[in-house]
Amino acid sequence: MPAKEYNHGIRAHWAIESMHYVKDVTFGEDASLIRTGNAPTNFSIVRNIAMNVLRRENFINFTQAIRMISGNIQKLCNILV
Repeated sequence: MPAKEYNHGIRAHWAIESMHYVKDVTFGEDASLIRTGNAPTNFSIVRNIAMNVLRRENFINFTQAIRMISGNIQKLCNILV
């Protein structure tokens, strides 16, 4: 395997690990007690949507973004529109 292809594969893997890290640490996905039926999948989808909305608004630090937005319903509504 050429070094460029190997490098691309490694970097792509770490991009996914970064997403899992955010979902686990920031959103507490692994600590969640939601475990039955379709609920785990549904909540994972909601977390993905939240991450995409925050990225679209150019937030880099999700923890800081959640703190800034959670107390401001008007700002949250403006972001979701």
